[in-house]
Amino acid sequence: MTERVHFIPVGFDFERLIFPISKGQMEADRVVLITNAGDLDEELNEAAKLAGNMTQRLEESFELIDVEVEQKPIETDKMFEYETLYPMAYEYILDELERGNEVFVNISSMPRTVAFAFATAADSIITEYQEEIEEIRDSLHTYYVSPENYLVQEMMEVLEDTSEFLKQYEDLRAHNIISDIQQLLDRINKRGVTEGARSLNGQMYVEFPSSPRSSVDDFERTILDFLFEGDTVASTSALAEELAQVLNEEYNESFRSRVQYNVSKLDEKGYVDREWVGNRLETELSTMGRMWVKTHDNPRIHD
Repeated sequence: MTERVHFIPVGFDFERLIFPISKGQMEADRVVLITNAGDLDEELNEAAKLAGNMTQRLEESFELIDVEVEQKPIETDKMFEYETLYPMAYEYILDELERGNEVFVNISSMPRTVAFAFATAADSIITEYQEEIEEIRDSLHTYYVSPENYLVQEMMEVLEDTSEFLKQYEDLRAHNIISDIQQLLDRINKRGVTEGARSLNGQMYVEFPSSPRSSVDDFERTILDFLFEGDTVASTSALAEELAQVLNEEYNESFRSRVQYNVSKLDEKGYVDREWVGNRLETELSTMGRMWVKTHDNPRIHD
């Protein structure tokens, strides 16, 4: 029996994640909450606790309206690893589609890396499987729900009113609280509602590469699989020689030319990166290439 399944990454929101369903604008038989794997009983920071609270409220509320709830937890240190998130999202969505279910992806909440991974995976699957899965564009939907109000604005107003109220008291504690409030408001006015840029594996950004496409022929796939299993290859000739050994092929000029031609095609498509080092052209998988292999290494997916 066909189910309507919603994938919902959970951040700090509640109403944007449930209202489209609970208010009757969208149908759902089952929701899959993509959550932080942290235990609420552990000593977590306030952000993690808030996300955990939202997960609990959503689970309880969906059950009240007779919608089945499933959780797919992600380890905290994986929340910003796009190369991990994208294949995971791809597999989750494709698995539901191959069961004949209709899939919806809510990208309203955070963390954005998770929401974007699901959005790009959905887009890639539609492009790749539009000839294999009947009416896939009517079976896979990505949607966003805009907030009616931003509570941070009201929070700032309350803090300002509280600061003005406390100024009438000649009390050291009141002055300390006023000072703390003013410093916080100053920080928000100068920096916005976030502060700083977290270092993620040594850099301050997460790149969202273009979603992989299916335009890979058999020999190109062989090259991608080979590069995925190893490190950077020092030259095209070295790549051809190593690949010939693995495939039990004769290494000759014809085979080397075939490898060179196909590697050039993969470079143009963005699946490999090549860089001149001296007079050698080093070759390795690009981020897109690694993502393609990860989403096509399961026979269920690509056979």
